[in-house]
Amino acid sequence: MAKKVKSRGRPSLNARIADVLRERVAAMRPGEPFGTEVALATECGVTRMTARKAVNALVAEGLVERRAGVGLFVREKDAVTRRWRLVAGNFLWDPAIRAASAVRREAAKIGVDVELRDAAGDMDVLIGEIAALPDSGAAGAVVFSLHGSRFDDAIRAVAAKDFPLVVLDECMDSRSHVSCVLSDNALGGRLVAERVFRAGHRNLAFIGDFVADTVRARWEGFCRLAEKQTGAKPVKCDIKGEDRLGDWESEIRTVVARLLRRKSRPTAVFCSCDAIARHAMRAFAEDGLSVPRDVSIVGFDDDPIAEWTTPALTTVRQDFGAMGREAVKALVARIEKPAAPGATVKMPVELVERESLVRNAKRQ
Repeated sequence: MAKKVKSRGRPSLNARIADVLRERVAAMRPGEPFGTEVALATECGVTRMTARKAVNALVAEGLVERRAGVGLFVREKDAVTRRWRLVAGNFLWDPAIRAASAVRREAAKIGVDVELRDAAGDMDVLIGEIAALPDSGAAGAVVFSLHGSRFDDAIRAVAAKDFPLVVLDECMDSRSHVSCVLSDNALGGRLVAERVFRAGHRNLAFIGDFVADTVRARWEGFCRLAEKQTGAKPVKCDIKGEDRLGDWESEIRTVVARLLRRKSRPTAVFCSCDAIARHAMRAFAEDGLSVPRDVSIVGFDDDPIAEWTTPALTTVRQDFGAMGREAVKALVARIEKPAAPGATVKMPVELVERESLVRNAKRQ
């Protein structure tokens, strides 16, 4: 007959269930089947959600592991004590590499091995990787955003199972029980607005893919301060790119051509990332304009190529190493309290001045 566990008092019910399960693990052999969450819930007379929370605690401690489609097992003695996953939309993107390196180094300091999973820019693959996390045997995961509503829905679905998650480079609703680490994108936009204004630029434009909430934050920070300073909103150019790898060349050519047809042609253009900035520089040059003599360009990210473009790109630097280290702290906190509201950490950014932004010659 199932033994009913009372739910009143302290510690919490799932914590007491976890204590019962720890005693069972201690009496079992490594590799021995431990059952399923459904069976454990029935045996203990609790809901499956309560059983899942208790099992999550044991997984985080390295006592048991989930095997997809099979069930729970006592961890082998030679298995890594604690294991996380880091899932990236695209490891060809340098920021993902920098963040992943920082996550692995920081996690190693606390005895955690981090398994890397790359979706190679394929949203379907990324959704599959995210959906598989609760049964992966990992105690938690850091996921680098590949922006879009499908990504957000997949993250919320996994978080609803109380699987500990931290999302990098995106801000999600705290009620989703997902912690987020990202740059202060609005601050970056304000830094650019302030600098181009001091350089004498009044006709401004912004080019970006507004699918990403990070891009929208950069636009809002830039637009609000620029409008306050100049009395007019910058021209907003949404490239509506479908390629999440960032191959926006044809869209940017169209946008640049449209900007050049304007009666008041912009003298400074803020691009939502360095990749877009490079395409914009090429498009303006092909239309006979000189960067920065005729038009100044500013990017965002400070990827390794930024200082080697001609001219070298002025940009906003994101510290992806620091973001990765902060993500480790955030995931430790989520593993300890998987049902707690999500927390958002915004990292500082800085403007890196190079050659692509100069003073507006008409205002000298």
